[in-house]
Amino acid sequence: MNSNKRSHQQNVDNFEKLTKQVATFEPAYNPSESRLSIANHLQLKAKGDEVLEGVMAAESAVDHAISERTTSFEDFDVLVTRVVNAVRISEVSDQTIAQTESIVRDLRNKRAEEIDTPEESEEGKDDEDTGKHNKMRNGSFGTKVENFHRLIMLLMTITAYKPNETDLSIESLKTRYAAYKLANSACISMEVTADVARRLRKVALYAPKTGLVSVALDSKLYVKSAYGANSPQYKSISGILFTRIK
Repeated sequence: MNSNKRSHQQNVDNFEKLTKQVATFEPAYNPSESRLSIANHLQLKAKGDEVLEGVMAAESAVDHAISERTTSFEDFDVLVTRVVNAVRISEVSDQTIAQTESIVRDLRNKRAEEIDTPEESEEGKDDEDTGKHNKMRNGSFGTKVENFHRLIMLLMTITAYKPNETDLSIESLKTRYAAYKLANSACISMEVTADVARRLRKVALYAPKTGLVSVALDSKLYVKSAYGANSPQYKSISGILFTRIK
């Protein structure tokens, strides 16, 4: 758990301590503002628990979607290498090979001189080392999906591209493209949901006046005002700390 997450949780935990402590002051604890009441304290604590749970669930969903996407793209570079080599051995023009290699460079975010030669691929270097070295190294997944689609569209114009390997066929590559796109869309969707959950947390915990932290700090001020800075009541809560997080 990072420091901000600990601080969010600490704010809610400390709010519970504050609420239980000031509840022992009743009936003398009687603020004129209803937002400082024990009843509102209890509602804010429940809401704080709810939004923290919501963020945790949303971020767990993001982590799962990212893991699924990573698995989906695991052999991406190896597949692209096999495709470009299949084009190289086909009866196609040098220009067509150059077009294919150009898209592959975009897929891998490499310069032209970094594209592996057929000899390197035959030795297995491309399949193993390059796949590991370039695993999602640069560029967004969305860009990779887009460029993979471009590669398929180019292959569809190459009549000589007729590999016997089923997984290199255009129909199989289209299926792969759909899977890649779905995996990336799932991540985007989960990240949006997580952003919404974080916004709800920000409002519940940190909104001016009505947020949990503002109410906590004002409740401490009320006790200080009502009982005095040197009173046992204020001393019992003065050390309960709250952090404003932007």
